[in-house]
Amino acid sequence: MRNPSVSRQQDKLWSLDYVLNLLVGHFLFASYSALFTIVPLYVIHQGGETWHIGIVVGSFGVSGLLLRPYGGRWVYTLGAKKIAFAGLAIFAIGTFLHIVAVNVWLIIPARMLQGIGLGIGPVATATIVANLAPDRRRAEAMAHMGLAIGIASLYSPVLAFWLYSEFGFNVTFAYAGLFSVFGAILTLGISAARTDIPVIAASSNAKIPLISRGALFPTFVFLSFTVSTAPVNSFLPLLAEDRELGNPGLYFSVYAFTQIFVMMFSGTMADRFGNARVIVPGLLLAGAGMFLLWGAQNRLMFLSAALLAGIGFGFIQPAMQSLTINRVPTRERSSALATLQSAWDIGGSGGSFIIGPLAGVVGIAITFGMAGGATVFGALGFIMGDRRNPTVPRTDDSEK
Repeated sequence: MRNPSVSRQQDKLWSLDYVLNLLVGHFLFASYSALFTIVPLYVIHQGGETWHIGIVVGSFGVSGLLLRPYGGRWVYTLGAKKIAFAGLAIFAIGTFLHIVAVNVWLIIPARMLQGIGLGIGPVATATIVANLAPDRRRAEAMAHMGLAIGIASLYSPVLAFWLYSEFGFNVTFAYAGLFSVFGAILTLGISAARTDIPVIAASSNAKIPLISRGALFPTFVFLSFTVSTAPVNSFLPLLAEDRELGNPGLYFSVYAFTQIFVMMFSGTMADRFGNARVIVPGLLLAGAGMFLLWGAQNRLMFLSAALLAGIGFGFIQPAMQSLTINRVPTRERSSALATLQSAWDIGGSGGSFIIGPLAGVVGIAITFGMAGGATVFGALGFIMGDRRNPTVPRTDDSEK
């Protein structure tokens, strides 16, 4: 019979390192989300056209896609703390460089530098969460990171849009860049000894894979959701302006507020009832939000779409990360999370490359409907795949 005091100690989650890591994730995404409502407008301001928006937004993910797998390996070999610091510092530099981007094509290198930072930083912070979390509270721990990120999205896009309206683009980019600077400073207080996985003695077995096979199924499913972020990140400000739906930052605020509320219990639900029972409803709700955006003609429909999409993401994020961690050995966690997060690069940024020219042909609105269809497809694919090969949590027995 388990000793209750030992059990409580093993299930302990909250610590100084855990809280600092949540703050690091918060500041990184406060910096990132500040640009949601600004970059598309900046492209037009610098003489770009609608199709340029997709290229600029999409370029962000190219460098992230190339570097993120290596980020998973570097987290294991160099340490999560060092990679987290590097990620935030690089993202800050890329953000400040927007100020000197005098035309559309000079925005792209700045965006690609940001992509490197966001490609490796979240891999490190998510790995720290996975390493600090007790097995029985892993989805809950991932949900707390989602809450920290969601709070950033609650205020940062709206505040950034206000700063742009009052003071212009340069002040807004400086505001966004300073958040990453704050986050980088906070990483210095994290204990590497408590947050890193001990590196196995150098041998052929010590090198972790760039692409985690165990994470491929969750990544393909998650990809169906991240595709839906492409039209939101690229065209939401233009849709709001065209249909007179108000400040586009309000969409992100409602989305974030809903996500925060749902993540208060979705991680615990996934731990208790299983990840599948949380992921499938989340995908369907996110898809419903995209379909509603497709037809939104007033502010109520606009904000209702944000509500549905926020609920969906609140269900999906912690459960998907927990599912991924459960499918791989301990030393492969950073690689698995890097593989999973590559869905953001492929679906979100890569999707922007596709929908940019496509929107010029079929119109902006229909791209939201296509994104909704992708999430429905992902939900069906998850149901079929999970029935064929249900997840059994992995142990490290095979490595011993």
